[in-house]
Amino acid sequence: MGIIILVSLIVAAGLLGGTANYYMEKTNEAGLGKSILLGLTAAATVPLFLKTVSSELMKECLEGNAVSHFVFFGFCTIAAIFSSKFLQTLGDKLLQEIKEVQQKQKDLAETTDVLVSQNSDPSETDTPVVLIPGLGNSSEFESFKVGDTPKSAAIVLSDEQKVLGMLQSSKFAFRTVEGIAKDTGMDFGSVQSKLLELEIQGKVKKTKRSRDGVMVWSLK
Repeated sequence: MGIIILVSLIVAAGLLGGTANYYMEKTNEAGLGKSILLGLTAAATVPLFLKTVSSELMKECLEGNAVSHFVFFGFCTIAAIFSSKFLQTLGDKLLQEIKEVQQKQKDLAETTDVLVSQNSDPSETDTPVVLIPGLGNSSEFESFKVGDTPKSAAIVLSDEQKVLGMLQSSKFAFRTVEGIAKDTGMDFGSVQSKLLELEIQGKVKKTKRSRDGVMVWSLK
């Protein structure tokens, strides 16, 4: 019911404001039909304008506040009377906000790239790439043995514990597969396989490092 009332107010304000605009701009030979159309258009964009300025007027109207209905009608009428200027101003405001959002996203992406680059270990660029059996990926990596890490006679860590432990205790927040394999003594393929399993479980996440396109891993 509230929506119907608001739509009715928008239409009424658009017609009233458009007609008033016609007589105000009559010296400019503006047609009545054009003025009413612009008035209806301007009135219809008032909810969008109120949203951009974080106004709660629409919410109050939907809650049945009678005073808010009059305020909303008056706002729509004013927008319809000065339809051309209102639409131009609203359009400029929206374009400016879009540019600001895009700039913030760009700045955030650049900041993230810097953090990842500064807090990840260097990659072994000469590591050959082959398939890891059983994972179904289009391209994977050749397993290699960097060296056995001495194992405690009392405690034997699983591959998952080794990988998670390395990610948690490393001085780098982001680790390459090569780096984890080297520090844990595991082979490259086992580390890659375990990381993919942990990603599915939601325990780790991967990020593409912008400077060289290498995937680095971190705790989620």
